[in-house]
Amino acid sequence: MRRWTRRQACTAVQAAMAACAALALAGCTAEDGRYAERAPGPAARAVTVVRDDVTYPLTVEITDWKVGPHPQVPARGDAVRFTYRTTKTGHLPTVVAKVAVCAVDSADVVLLCDNISVHDESPGGSRVEDGDSWIGPSPGLKPGLSGTARVLLVPDQLLLGPHAGDPKDDDGYVPPRIPGPGERLRTG
Repeated sequence: MRRWTRRQACTAVQAAMAACAALALAGCTAEDGRYAERAPGPAARAVTVVRDDVTYPLTVEITDWKVGPHPQVPARGDAVRFTYRTTKTGHLPTVVAKVAVCAVDSADVVLLCDNISVHDESPGGSRVEDGDSWIGPSPGLKPGLSGTARVLLVPDQLLLGPHAGDPKDDDGYVPPRIPGPGERLRTG
């Protein structure tokens, strides 16, 4: 067994600390080789879905929205009902895409977000799906959804790959987190 001098031990510790700092600055963790949490892409009314550095031939667009009580729980406060359209712009492999949809105020500050899942229902056509959904209600949310100025989509695919956690087949994709109330969205 090799014995280290005090100077060698200090140098080794400094080198290890420098390597850890470099990994942290690069946004990586040594724990499992995955990238650290990253901010979501720029939000907009219509987005092309992306997954890390892959762009899907799929667009999602908010076509309409309104604020009002949710018909199933009207006493819980306002909610935002929105409609959306998804369109294929090329060959889309069998995929389910999940994207965040956020109600924001006039300064693009998030009031509340949820997500929608879209998938290819018409392999031969260009239209994938028209749909509608709700954001909220969320009792106790301040300032509440009545201050909604826009409904925006975040382009990033939020689902992990089909082999997430499998050390042999996992592709390492880690989606960004869904923005929370009070965060300002970056808009495109």
